[in-house]
Amino acid sequence: MMNKLLSGLCHYVAALTFMFTIGSVPASAAEGVAWNELSTQQQQVLSSMKDKWSGLPAERQERLSKGAAKWATMSPEQKAKARERMARFKDLTPEERESVKQRMREFRELPPEQREALRERWQKMSPEQRAKFRERVRNMTPEQRERFRQRRLERQRKR
Repeated sequence: MMNKLLSGLCHYVAALTFMFTIGSVPASAAEGVAWNELSTQQQQVLSSMKDKWSGLPAERQERLSKGAAKWATMSPEQKAKARERMARFKDLTPEERESVKQRMREFRELPPEQREALRERWQKMSPEQRAKFRERVRNMTPEQRERFRQRRLERQRKR
């Protein structure tokens, strides 16, 4: 059961890959990233942010610049999947979005080897298994989800 939940966490990681960079921001990011330091491709990807770029926190500039660099290397199929996931994220309620963000924070706090193991487990699941898991989670009440989450956290602490 824990394995399935943790594997589900990988789904959220994949869904938000472009929006959130996994890992910490290096100390060199404290100054932020000047717009003119971005590559032409990064500027194209982030063009909607140009006017507010200088007002963004340095950490956010760093994450966005890394995400834009990654976007430039993605295949058309990967970009289509990412767009679909971003659209689904935008369709979530504010509470659901916050819940996803919280799970992302928890995922980032896991040791790198544990994160990688979870990614591998998720990738090994068949599309049918993934769909079944997603449906199961969708059908849980908020109370069931919270109990499920608490049990997972307890098990993680015991490791």
